[in-house]
Amino acid sequence: MDNIPVIQLVTLWFVILVYIQIGSGGGGVVNMILGTVAILLVYILPLILIVFTVLKLIDN
Repeated sequence: MDNIPVIQLVTLWFVILVYIQIGSGGGGVVNMILGTVAILLVYILPLILIVFTVLKLIDN
């Protein structure tokens, strides 16, 4: 079960994508901040997954 962090990151990435697509639609400041953080995470999490994969390949 060495892949648990990777599985959790992928799950988080899909949850963020669902949030972006179905967002509550409110125009408040909180929703704007959450949307901005979600968009940033959508771009950052795949990079982290790539780094994990490269490090795992180098380790083997």
